[in-house]
Amino acid sequence: MKNSRLLRSVLPGIIVLSFILSIAIFPHESIESARVGMNICTNILIPSLLPFLIGANLLINLKIIDIMGVFLEKPSRILFNVPGKSSLIFVISILSGYPIGSKLTSNLRQNNEISKIEAQRLASFCSTSGPLFMVGSVGIGMFNNSKIGYFILLCHYIGALSVGMLFRFYNTSSDINHCNNNMSILTRLKKIIFYEKEEKGFYSIFGDSVRNGINTILVVCGFVIVFSVLFKILTLLKFINFISSILFVLLRPFDISIEIIQAFISGLFEITIGCNNVSLVSGPSLIFKISLCTFIISFSGISILAQCCNFLSHSDINIPIYIFSKFLHGINSFLFCYILYPIFKNSLDIQTFNNSIYYDIYVDKIFNNMPFNNNLFFAFILIVYILSYANDRYSKSSKKSLF
Repeated sequence: MKNSRLLRSVLPGIIVLSFILSIAIFPHESIESARVGMNICTNILIPSLLPFLIGANLLINLKIIDIMGVFLEKPSRILFNVPGKSSLIFVISILSGYPIGSKLTSNLRQNNEISKIEAQRLASFCSTSGPLFMVGSVGIGMFNNSKIGYFILLCHYIGALSVGMLFRFYNTSSDINHCNNNMSILTRLKKIIFYEKEEKGFYSIFGDSVRNGINTILVVCGFVIVFSVLFKILTLLKFINFISSILFVLLRPFDISIEIIQAFISGLFEITIGCNNVSLVSGPSLIFKISLCTFIISFSGISILAQCCNFLSHSDINIPIYIFSKFLHGINSFLFCYILYPIFKNSLDIQTFNNSIYYDIYVDKIFNNMPFNNNLFFAFILIVYILSYANDRYSKSSKKSLF
């Protein structure tokens, strides 16, 4: 026990000291990489994230999310076993991207508006990338195809929803009976609108929202700059190459090139660099590269994980479980790319499977021989199945709680 505590207290200091010494050894490269991180902040993050941060804080403080959450309470409980306002957090996360979903989830928990278990469930799926990055940066900028960007976006969001549905069963034994569900919608709306915790005017709320948003964006930019320098130093020290070589030996039976492994490892640190490196590798099939990029975006990389964990750490949300949910998000999104490929292959114009085992077994033998091989029908049946299964499990859990 004492050794583990000593390790936890000493190891971070050793890592930070090594980082500072590395900056002193590679000053020019460190300054250039910091400049790159600064450019990302000023040209991308501040213009795109700051308005959403201010707007999201306003929605929370003006109780707009609480009001809309009243109407979304039942579907949110059935699908994700979280309060109705959580659906709005998910929408804001989709529109804005990392790390706003985690920030808002932490705010709800800090204000004691949701329970610890509900916050854990909410954090599992309300941490997503934004459409501008997936469609604009990855789809158009890296693959020169906006349709690929939309395909990545679809698999990414379906993967997030699937994780949320899985986490609805997380620690159900601690769930309590939600008395608000017995109230009418009108009664709950009156309670939200006319119950004021603090007497604050709009301009005071607006000022607090701007201040909160600026503080958050400064923290995010600090993480981006630090991890930009860290990744550059690890590259110069050949650490990325070392890890890639180990994985190359382990994955040799799967005929995966070391170039794609190096690109993937870089994405585990920073998603923009990783996705760009994966898109530039020649050799692997295009759908494999798309799936890897989708995993990288969904897992979010160490840089974004550190940002999200920083916000979540201000509450009692379990960080290791959150990281596991992001890994699960990456796996699910990766699999959905392969599962949904036969539906969208014609619109994507991806012809890379003609001689592959995947194409022969899944696309040719299974998918094309389905009795109802219609894209819309297949998607409709899938959605109905998921909703009916979730509703069935919710009904069973409700009956158990009554007895």
